[in-house]
Amino acid sequence: MACEIHWDNPNSCTSCKSVRNRSAHPYCERRTGQSALPTGSCSGTQGPRRRPCRPPLPTSLERMQNRRAITRWVTALVVVFAMLGFGFGSWLSRLPAVRDHLGATTLQMSVYGFCLAVGSVVGLMLAGRIISRLGPRRTLLLGITAQAAFMPSAALILWIEQLPLGLALLFGYGFAFSSSDVAMNVSGASAERALGRARLPLLHAGFSLGSVSAMGLGAAAEALRIPVPLHLAAVFLLIIGISLAVLRWIPHDDRIAEPLTAAVAATPATKTGPIAVQPPQPSGAPSRRRSPWTDPRILLVGFVAMSMSLAEGTAADWLPLALVDGRGLSNELGALILGAFFVSMTVTRVVGSPILHRFGRVAVLRGGALICAAGVVTVILAPYPWAIVLGTICWGVGCALGFPVGISAAADNPDTAVRDVAAVSAIAYTAMLLGPMIFGFLGERIGLLTAFWLLAAAALLGGLAAGAAREPGRTGAARG
Repeated sequence: MACEIHWDNPNSCTSCKSVRNRSAHPYCERRTGQSALPTGSCSGTQGPRRRPCRPPLPTSLERMQNRRAITRWVTALVVVFAMLGFGFGSWLSRLPAVRDHLGATTLQMSVYGFCLAVGSVVGLMLAGRIISRLGPRRTLLLGITAQAAFMPSAALILWIEQLPLGLALLFGYGFAFSSSDVAMNVSGASAERALGRARLPLLHAGFSLGSVSAMGLGAAAEALRIPVPLHLAAVFLLIIGISLAVLRWIPHDDRIAEPLTAAVAATPATKTGPIAVQPPQPSGAPSRRRSPWTDPRILLVGFVAMSMSLAEGTAADWLPLALVDGRGLSNELGALILGAFFVSMTVTRVVGSPILHRFGRVAVLRGGALICAAGVVTVILAPYPWAIVLGTICWGVGCALGFPVGISAAADNPDTAVRDVAAVSAIAYTAMLLGPMIFGFLGERIGLLTAFWLLAAAALLGGLAAGAAREPGRTGAARG
């Protein structure tokens, strides 16, 4: 039987009163240097019970190593987020060149986007199963490798006008991209839990920075007349090289980690040192078996993320055109205002972690929903360009934290974090991908600025549902 009690004398065991046999008990071996006897060789429970035997608490060195490992983990994820944003932004930046080379109509270009979107939605639906089987790290490795194969190949095949195969490759890229996106969000939620502080907003800021950088590089490639296949091949060669260099900092262990203040309870599975992870749940312990699609809390969290993602995706696709057509602004000013939107989102995500730590998820989501709705209404009604710029900044600030906070909330239950994060991601990304198509249809009928009223209403409804994202055990009071 395993030793459960320590005797006051550090050289004796309450079960057998023997120094020689004391090393037969696993928890006592650290106090005796003798070779262990087979567990159970000591019988009897004589002696007074004094205090329970516990595993040793982590030393300051272990805690420091653990924090360094988690810091490297977060750093690796920031880089991976940035690389995925850089790859997708590079494709978007060269779409005008693809259209001009193929002589494609707007309808044909929308078909290309639709194939990529369908692949993304299918990937989102299957990502939970893939990650549960392979783990986030392996999923990222395979997903990034697949992206590096699919996107340059799709660009080359489309460039030589082999459209059916090109569309199939775009579908494959969308599938690999969305699967990788869910995997890095799952790993980010795990790192966030291990560190005990919000970090997903910072990770999503990395994605935004990667996208903006890709737009600038794409503009330079366009000015230099670099062929699209060559440009994208170089971009994805760089992406896979950098990603492979940092993926080793992401631990093999796929379970959602305990906070850093907990004891170091598992062996390290990464080269960066020990990572505190949650021990497996006992077989007799209760576990939630229901699907996330029937869980009211996950559906509400998904709705919150969806409302903010819809605002983000619609602004990215339609804001400049709405301002040019509906407000009479120049094309250059419309592009600059869209740039202000992305900058405001990125800055908000960079500073979002301390704001979340201070005020909590619910207050941040409700405040963001109000700011977003106010910004959208200002853009719709404001007669002056400076007011439109101010409204656009509020729009970006308000919707910036909705999706990353929704992912954090979906990962609150470690036992079902993978499938819950996959479900919330599927809801949010479906809105981001398909929502702008719906607004384009509405814009043809009633005008884009008029259709934007639906965005303001969706943001307010998302704010009302924000209570579902409350941290476990947290009251409505803010942290001091």
